[in-house]
Amino acid sequence: MSGNQSLERGLAILELLDSAPAPIGIRAIGRELGLSPTIVQRLASTLAQAGFLEQVRETRRYKLGYRAMTLGSAMAGEDRLLATAGEELQHLADQFQLNAYLGALRDNRVIYLKTVQSSGPIVVRAAVGSRANAHSTALGKALLAPLDQAEIEALLGPAPYDRLTPATITDWPALLAELQVVRSRGFAIAREENIVGVVSFGALIRDSANQPVAALSVACLASQHPEAEWPELIQLVLGAAHRCSQALGYQGAALVFSGVSGHAA
Repeated sequence: MSGNQSLERGLAILELLDSAPAPIGIRAIGRELGLSPTIVQRLASTLAQAGFLEQVRETRRYKLGYRAMTLGSAMAGEDRLLATAGEELQHLADQFQLNAYLGALRDNRVIYLKTVQSSGPIVVRAAVGSRANAHSTALGKALLAPLDQAEIEALLGPAPYDRLTPATITDWPALLAELQVVRSRGFAIAREENIVGVVSFGALIRDSANQPVAALSVACLASQHPEAEWPELIQLVLGAAHRCSQALGYQGAALVFSGVSGHAA
């Protein structure tokens, strides 16, 4: 049956990309599997829409996507990002009673790749595989900041954006200005923009080629951690994200917090 044939071909593409050392283009996949580029493109598009493949923006080649990653999360110890991030998130939750998250951009939203809830009395829940708005979360703003204006606009679509709380940034000029601040200082803050009463802090994770691959964030009640305590929380996030980046081969210097209105140096 054609359905079975399509399934077999889709699985063959996943197996090929799983064993490949780098992303692969449509024609190369076709040559390896003996399929026409038209068939490969159709299957790759379907798999990408479902999250099993991801297209690299610069080269248009394909690699495994977040759903393939999360399906294999039982073997996360063999995946450097998930393993290292898991340890960092657990440490933030256990030692500092923070809700901690690992996320990446997929389509126009943030997908949670790993979450650890606080060991304290205040829990901000987010399940692995669930999605959040990019414009209203620290994770999302950290991930949007490296993109250029055209990429951000294409990703989010036209403003106004959904208002989740009275503090949510919903218009285009204000969001661009906010992302410029995030870009300049090296971390993102969401001040009760996604959930009333909750503040979050996020920072990018980069790979050996200095490319953003994910972001790490923590969330807590604003009343639990007043603004005077934010520098400590931001530095915790910057340090955890840097160690995750180092696990992926990143060799850049760690960012050091130097002020909410200034830069991370």
